[in-house]
Amino acid sequence: MSSRGGLWRRIRINPLFLLVLGIYWFSGSGRQMLIAFLAVTLHELAHALAADLYGLEIERIELWPFGGLARIHGLDSQDPYVETMVTVAGPLSSFFWAAFAWAFDRILPFNPQYVTLFIEASLAIGAINLLPASPLDGGRLARGYLARQVGYAEAERRVQEAGLWLARLLFAVTLALMVAGRLELGLGVFAGFLYWGALRSPRHASYWVVRDLGQRILGFQKRTIWAVDDFAVRADTSVGDVIRVMRPRKYHRVVVLDDNLRRLGILYEEALLKELERGGPHTPVGDLTARPPGPID
Repeated sequence: MSSRGGLWRRIRINPLFLLVLGIYWFSGSGRQMLIAFLAVTLHELAHALAADLYGLEIERIELWPFGGLARIHGLDSQDPYVETMVTVAGPLSSFFWAAFAWAFDRILPFNPQYVTLFIEASLAIGAINLLPASPLDGGRLARGYLARQVGYAEAERRVQEAGLWLARLLFAVTLALMVAGRLELGLGVFAGFLYWGALRSPRHASYWVVRDLGQRILGFQKRTIWAVDDFAVRADTSVGDVIRVMRPRKYHRVVVLDDNLRRLGILYEEALLKELERGGPHTPVGDLTARPPGPID
């Protein structure tokens, strides 16, 4: 059953928002804050509505000052196409509402000044969220692209670092403006939200590989020629460490060596996935070469 009708009941407002709203209200900028809050809400609702269309469960929608987060159960386990569509729904929605407000500015029953502020807020939220940094929408998109170039774990690390450095840059700009006599509280709060979100960004490299390997048969039916990635690894390397350097849309073959570079055996990605499910990520790959070969080896 669709959860669309109950999306509004899943919205949770962080207490920090009320604190920032109070500060803005006493400074005479309360309406601007509420307009920004509306733009954020519409952005996050778009993620939730897109997820609902694909049958995903929306746990809750958290709204922060100048930011938000739609918690969607099982999004990382979906087909990459579904994950991408749910991700881009937010920025596209922000641009849509900005265009809608601009097109109907003359007939909307609101103060033109507030309509302009809504347009600016929606455009800013849509554009910022396309930056390739965690936890922004662009970070999720960049993670999927980079994983094909540098592997799952390195892609995660890069988008998280990008988020942390973007937050530091915005905070530095906030301090510089303060020294110049211009207080931009919203920018500072957003920098803090971004830094916090980047630190909390989940690390799911092994999980993505399991998802991609589980979809190999379907993918092979669509694309009949695959590139093969070869890895040479020491025998005491864990299954999880090998999986984290794998890349999507490639077939993986692992040559297991001892300390003297003698070859102990060759493993294929199916064997690593089977061991991940059976024994966990900490099993040394050398243990797999010591076992009698099975039907997938």
